[in-house]
Amino acid sequence: MIIGNFTYRADSDTYAGDISTLSLHRSLVELRPTDKTGDKEPDYRVVQERDGVIVEFGAAWKRSSGKGREFLSILLDDPALPGSLNAALFFSDRDDRATLVWQRQAKKAPVAEPEPAKSRARRPAAARSPRLG
Repeated sequence: MIIGNFTYRADSDTYAGDISTLSLHRSLVELRPTDKTGDKEPDYRVVQERDGVIVEFGAAWKRSSGKGREFLSILLDDPALPGSLNAALFFSDRDDRATLVWQRQAKKAPVAEPEPAKSRARRPAAARSPRLG
């Protein structure tokens, strides 16, 4: 499902566009490059600037598909969402545009609980051997 459209600006290595779902609407969103110092740190920060105030609500990492196609893996988070949202930004082969795509994760099958150990049935007292004393 397409949830956003972006344009790449090579001069600043940024992506600018809009994100829109039924509950999340953000315009003038930018993916700005980071000064990455480690492999696990994001390559971009997802931000929105309004009235001189910058709000960060996500991060993006450069990835490559099994077929060698490059894309950005994006994690968005917002207090209004029940949880974080994972998406991917795919680049056009024809121009400087990119499409943000989201797909609902398949539900995992519930893990079966182990059955409790069965206790040994006790024989009634009358059936037990008498105590020798």
